[in-house]
Order: sequence, then C-alpha cells, then structure tokens
Amino acid sequence: AIGHVKLENKIGTSAADLEDGDPLKTITLATQRALQSFGGAGTVKSVTPDDALRSVEFDEAASAAAAAAETEAEEAYSTRQPAFQCFEMCHDKFKDIREAFGISEAQFYAVLGLQKKQVISSFSVIGSGDASGKSPSFFFLSPDQQYILKSCTTRDVKTLTRILSSYRDHVKSCAASADDDSAASSTNLSLLPRYLGLYKLIFQDDTPDVTLIVMTNFFAAAHEIHSKFDLKGSTYHREASEKERAKSAPVYKDLDWMREGRKIRFSTEDEVQSVRERLEADTLYLSSQKLIDYSLLVGIHEMKDGATNLRKRDEAMDIISARSSTEIQYFGLVDILTPFVAQKRAETICTGTLICRPGISCQPPKKYQKRFMNFVDEEILACTGTGTGNS
Repeated sequence: AIGHVKLENKIGTSAADLEDGDPLKTITLATQRALQSFGGAGTVKSVTPDDALRSVEFDEAASAAAAAAETEAEEAYSTRQPAFQCFEMCHDKFKDIREAFGISEAQFYAVLGLQKKQVISSFSVIGSGDASGKSPSFFFLSPDQQYILKSCTTRDVKTLTRILSSYRDHVKSCAASADDDSAASSTNLSLLPRYLGLYKLIFQDDTPDVTLIVMTNFFAAAHEIHSKFDLKGSTYHREASEKERAKSAPVYKDLDWMREGRKIRFSTEDEVQSVRERLEADTLYLSSQKLIDYSLLVGIHEMKDGATNLRKRDEAMDIISARSSTEIQYFGLVDILTPFVAQKRAETICTGTLICRPGISCQPPKKYQKRFMNFVDEEILACTGTGTGNS
C-alpha cells in the first residue's frame, strides 16, 4: 500500500510479546510515555550535552513523588513501570535538523509517542544478539518502522554532541532543490544517517539506564528487502561469518559483494556522478571531523514476475534508492560515530603497518575516506547506459 511499510518488510519482535520482566519491555513503554510528553505543548526539557552526561540522583522528596507515580503507572499500564526521568538533549539543534529533513514536530512526536488509551508499547525490538556487527546496541522501531531508536554508548553521545553543530550545518547545506527529480533524490541530498533526537532515560529501580538516538530507517521501504550488504571499502576479513549467514536476515560484507559481482546501477552517467558527489561531500565531512569506520549499507529488493512498474512515489519514506529492471537498491551511510582516537591509532600501527595488512578496516580519517571512495568508484557505482531513468 502506498505510504505504508509492507508487513513482510517489518522487522523485530513486538514489545508486547516480550516476556514480563524483560527490561526492554519496561524501557520501550517508558520511552513512548516520555516522547508523548515531549510532544505536548510546554513540556520539552532541554539540557546541555555536558549536563546530559551526568548521572541523576533522586533525593527524598523526589523519591516519595516517584513512588506515588510508580503506583499510578502500575495501575494504568499493562507492564511494570518504575519511576524514571527522561532528558532530551540538544533540543534546539535537533529541531533544526528535523526541519532540514522535512520532518515536522507534530509528525515526529505523533509517530513515536504513546497513543491515548494505549497501555503497552507499540515499538518493535531488535536485541543486541540479533543485530549485525560487534556493537552491543539494541534497537527499537516505531510502529510504522520509519524511525529507529538505537541504544548509545557514552562515547557515541560525546561524539554526536561534539559534531552536532557542524552536522546540522552540513545537512542543511544538502537540501535538495525543487527540480531535483533524479532516481536517488530525496528532500535532502546527504547520505549520512538522519539523526533526529537524543534521549536519556534514568530509572529509580534496577532497570538499566539508557541513552537512545532516534534516526530514520532507510530500509522502511514499500518493497521487501531480500539481502543486505555492509560496505567499508576494506577487504581484510570483510566477509559474513558462518554465524552471520545462519541468521534469518544476514548482513553480507565487501568480499561477498565483490564475489557476487554486485553494483548499484544507474541508467545515466549523470545519475552516477550525482550520487558520487554526494558520497564525496559526506565522507569529506566525516574526515574533517576525524571519524572513521563508517559503511555504506545497501538493501536489495529483487524484482519478481517481471514487476517493472514499481515507482519511487510508492514508497512510504523519503528514502534514497536506485532502480533497474531487476532490482531496487536502497542505500545510505551508517555507523559514523567512531572517532580516530589513540586506541584506533594503535590498531592501525600494530595490525596494519607492523603485520603488513594495509587492507584492514581501521585507517586514519583521510586514508579511510580516500580508500572508501576508491571502492565506491571501482566496486559500487555503475552505469547501465540505458538512459531511460530510474524514477
């Protein structure tokens, strides 16, 4: 259906189906309650990045009020709700960023907040064991799956808040012109992750505190994703493990992509050049911020039964894609918050230089960006030469 993510393309486990006592069941409901509150007039509490990183202690008066709130919440909701506080970080900057991506405040909070008379979370959950990669993060997805909420480390928060002003300026400079109707066009030309909000929840009981970053899900497509690839431009050990391949939705890597002879194909050289310029601008920005280890994530929908009449306007989201007669490819940059700090420098020297492995993933920012773009030119972008367009 136009404007909706198809059922077969939805991922995760419904929070309502989690076992009682699972902390994620508690956290999902608390998150939606907080976002519902932030969406109301005059309720937004904005704190500075430094303040947001401090722990919060409950004094006796606050504890008494919290206990009363917890009793009321247990009666009102179908799962345990301890007293908690939620802080929204950098509200003004994120409001500017949401506007740059064409997302209104009303739309944002209406989708993410708990609906009236709702007694349990409507989020879907992906636990850390089901996610790809080495990160221990877990993920929540909004009911329409258009937004992802990812748990953050302290380092992630520090990095994001450090770059947030320049990130805002960069994405605002990438606003698409009204006459840009290319195959991969959207309201914003940046291929960076679309970070839309940052929230910290602190619980009074033993429920673990959590910081969540909200971003768009560029796989929230109208068409089922059949395969995914995480591409860094590195070839050292960059193939899906047997454990990863055994998952129901594995994420493949650079060597897998190359062995299958994959490409993101456009019908004209102008389209190829447009996407390349966007990737170049975004990765140069990341390099200027001393960030590495990012990837281009590609999701592929394979056409079946000669279905060639799929159009971008069928999509539920303002997403970026390339289309050919055989498949639709959705793509964007992910995992951009890794700074090149002392530990990464040591990894490069010990693993890469001393053992003669220049193909390892970790490289200094400028080298990482150059290698990434070389891989884009040699292995990712291609022109079919049909000249018919992909819209």
